[in-house]
Order: sequence, then C-alpha cells, then structure tokens
Amino acid sequence: MIKNNFYIILVAIYLVSILNLSCASDNPISSESQTRTAKQILDQSGTIMKSVSSFEFRLSHKNIGGTRIVDLVFSKATGLISDSNSMFIEATFLFGNLTLSGGFSTIDNTTFFLNPLTQKWEVTEDSVTPLSFFDPEKGIEKILSSITSPKFRSNSEKYWNIEGSMPASSLSNLVGDTSDNNVEIIVWIDKNSLYLTRAIIFGQLNGYDDSENIDEIQRIIDISRFNEAIVIENPLN
Repeated sequence: MIKNNFYIILVAIYLVSILNLSCASDNPISSESQTRTAKQILDQSGTIMKSVSSFEFRLSHKNIGGTRIVDLVFSKATGLISDSNSMFIEATFLFGNLTLSGGFSTIDNTTFFLNPLTQKWEVTEDSVTPLSFFDPEKGIEKILSSITSPKFRSNSEKYWNIEGSMPASSLSNLVGDTSDNNVEIIVWIDKNSLYLTRAIIFGQLNGYDDSENIDEIQRIIDISRFNEAIVIENPLN
C-alpha cells in the first residue's frame, strides 16, 4: 500500500513538472527579458529599426509654432519611407501670418520639391530645398543611439516608456541646424516588436527657439506602418 502511494506521488510530481515546462515554453516573456535594462532595450530597438524596410512618420510641435529654417518656420510634417530607397514628405511652413504647404520627394535618385509659393512640384537639387537636411531614417537611428542615462519612466502592457537626455545635434537630420546643448527625451518602444513608435523631445534645439518656458517646448515624432508595401509615385505624373 505504501509502495503504491509512493508510486502515485512520483507520477504526480512528474506530470506537474511536465506541465510547468510546457507552460514555460509557451510563455514568450522570459525572466531574462523582464530584467533587461533600459539601455539594452534601446540597443535592441536600434538594431530592429535598422532592418525596417518602410514606415510612416509624423513630426509636430507643441508649445512653439515650429522650428525656424531661415525665413520659414517648419511647423509639421508627415512622410512615407519605402523599401525602394524612396521618400515622400508633406510639410507645413509658417511665413509671418501665412501658412504654406511644401513637399519633398526622392524617387530613383531624382529629387522633387513642392514649392511653397507656387504650389507646383519641381525637379531640383536636394541641397537647395528648405528640407534638404531632412533624413528621417538617420534621425530615428540617432535618437536610439544617442540617449544617455536612460531609465524606465513607466511600464504598460504594450510599451516600454524610457526617458533620458541627448545632444540637440543628434536631431539635425530632423530639424536642421541645432544649438550646442542637451535636451530631454521620452521614447515609446513596442514590447512585442521592439519598434520605436513615438518620441517626444523637450527643450531648445536651435537659437531661434523662443518660449516663456524653454523646457516646455516639445517636438513629437510618431512612427507607424512598419514594413508595409508602400509605393511612392512620381509627383509630376
């Protein structure tokens, strides 16, 4: 009787062990992933973002009209980046009390520019357009690689929310000329894909920034539509 009971106990222990191993193998979040540091997550996200073939982005401002570029104020932009090394950007500029629409596109090494004054697309050299500095791929890459002293700000079921600081110069591919100072940044990284989906940069980025409270200036970048089949057409067609 004792022998039979002992055998039953051993079988029960074995079955419970098998069940626990099965549950552990089905759980995609390991204890190792839960203990990753903020820096490790940024590095891993940076590696993943380099392999992204296409995406959509939006750049906007809060508590300031925009970023001054010579005589124009760059207010907001939306854009598409495709896996064929093509780009299409629509931007809003402020000129005094006027709101102007502009655009920038590259297709097969040809650059097109939507003139804010004539509202006509032109073939041009990218170095002479108001958006010649704009390279969102490099800008996003620098965001992830330039953050110093990163730490977790909050934790949700879907995102890692990480804050830190970075040189303003790291954002030159997104806003043009920058000042020589550090800015604060918060990023949102998707826990499943490790994609960078949002970044908010706080503070002064260039000498034209003017606000009663410089630290409340925000540049907001939203990124979506990762690896979708995005087709960018010739704007002159």
